[in-house]
Amino acid sequence: MTKTTVTKLVPGNVYVAGYTRGQRDFRTPNRFVGFKVGEQVFSNLKLLKQAYGVKNLRDLEAEADRLELGSVTAEFYDCDDQFFWGAYLWNGAFRVGSSADRLAFSN
Repeated sequence: MTKTTVTKLVPGNVYVAGYTRGQRDFRTPNRFVGFKVGEQVFSNLKLLKQAYGVKNLRDLEAEADRLELGSVTAEFYDCDDQFFWGAYLWNGAFRVGSSADRLAFSN
């Protein structure tokens, strides 16, 4: 089984996603919706980076800031509790919540 990463996310697929803090694991089944910048939605990270002419997440974050586009997010739908949520790009990685825990996946 291959490891799940943000570069391999496919809209409509369900991933066990969330974050880990200390000894507690907060990962549940979530359907990936897409990457969002403002009102634009992208199906994968490669297309998103191409649209802004960047090669990595740090440059994407800087370009979105420079253009004042708002947050770059990976959008999910929680299959258990039935709500949408997003992991936001910050310091070159997708983060979850006000504590900025790194987005994590289980295989």
